[in-house]
Amino acid sequence: MSFARPKRVETMSAAETQLLNLLKERSFKRGTFRLASGDMSDYYIDGKMTEVYSEAAPLIGQVLYEQTKDLDIQAIGGLETGAVPLTTAAVISYHQHGRKMEGFWVRDKTKDHGTRRLVEGNLKPGSRVVVVDDVITKGTSAVKAIKALKDMDCEVVLVLALVDRLQGAEAVFRAEGITNYQSVFTIRDFGVAAHVGGPAQTSSR
Repeated sequence: MSFARPKRVETMSAAETQLLNLLKERSFKRGTFRLASGDMSDYYIDGKMTEVYSEAAPLIGQVLYEQTKDLDIQAIGGLETGAVPLTTAAVISYHQHGRKMEGFWVRDKTKDHGTRRLVEGNLKPGSRVVVVDDVITKGTSAVKAIKALKDMDCEVVLVLALVDRLQGAEAVFRAEGITNYQSVFTIRDFGVAAHVGGPAQTSSR
């Protein structure tokens, strides 16, 4: 299976268009920032500023539902903390559409008390799942989730990002055996010029 290309702006649904506008308004920032990967960037997307906002959360749920509703899956989730609001929004949207869907999230490390789980939620071993993340740079957060899911014999049907910074995550996922990666938006939708796998530059347009 080949990698799916991110959607072009002219094919966006109404929910995607509204969500992109909110991300631009609330999450996209220019300046000098150090990323989790250690790289420096002249822009930053603070996804949490949008994801836990009342107007945006239903849009996120609807967008994730639209992207996954035709897949044969049992659960949606990803690595804490970025995937937690996305997972919650997605499973609520499934419920609103009259369908059941399990949610889960993978801890960065196993907790040292209680059930001592690495994967939280009612995820069954061997499930077919979608891994979600808010902003993907090089894919390291998603890969942590993928490895934990593989340890449960789960099949990752799709890795789905809200925003892809186009910094080489696709190749990283391919190396992990993931053959289906999509993003709702790319950094180009925010006016940032980017070459896949290379540094992104803020556009003057």
